Amino acid sequence: MSISVRPAAAGDGAILHAMVRELAVSHGHAQEVTARPEDYERFLADPQAINGALIGCWQGQAGGCAIWQRSYSTYRGCETLYLEDLSVLPQFRRLGLGRELLRAVARFALSRNVPAVTWLMMSWNEDARRLYAAAGAEIEEGNCLCRLSGEALERLGS
Repeated sequence: MSISVRPAAAGDGAILHAMVRELAVSHGHAQEVTARPEDYERFLADPQAINGALIGCWQGQAGGCAIWQRSYSTYRGCETLYLEDLSVLPQFRRLGLGRELLRAVARFALSRNVPAVTWLMMSWNEDARRLYAAAGAEIEEGNCLCRLSGEALERLGS
């Protein structure tokens, strides 16, 4: 088994874009992807970025990614990490890449003295549920994602 995880860097925008696009397709949200590779390049090149990314490789080939952003927990009164996406391309699944990406996110959080990493998961995604449960994550039932965008955002904000 040859798994490695590395920080994403300038030049990795196309890799992140392809992985996020594949994740969106597999979740039925392909039409929502408006990001372009250069959008990822912008945040990767920004030394003040509040987000970051890791790329997981299987035998040297990029097969997954984890994209996170700094967050703040009002309950804890400190910075936390929000894991925006953890994605493994279909041909690299069940090889341990997702677990290693999650482990690398945990190491990054610990290196910054961040006490928690949070994320959302699709309730129907049993593979993700098994991965996260095996890692020891608390999976709360009953929470749901809320999003304000498009016309609704414009209407409320005007």
